[in-house]
Amino acid sequence: MEKEKKEELKKEIKEEVFKKIKKEISEDDDSPGGLFIPAGVLAGLGFGFLYNEIVAGLFIGLGIGFLLFATYEILRSIGKK
Repeated sequence: MEKEKKEELKKEIKEEVFKKIKKEISEDDDSPGGLFIPAGVLAGLGFGFLYNEIVAGLFIGLGIGFLLFATYEILRSIGKK
């Protein structure tokens, strides 16, 4: 009797865990916000070549990419409410 209860409890726990995982996966909707960072780096690289300041262009592009990514995520989280 005890063994059956333990097996039933294990089964219920597994089902709950799978439900939570499915819910988390369905809520995570492949946001394109992460593409701003490499796009900023590439754009900065291009401007760096143009103005003959490659390293400065990379850092500026990286900073702009992070700024755009953060802005996108903040606006997206506000829009979900």
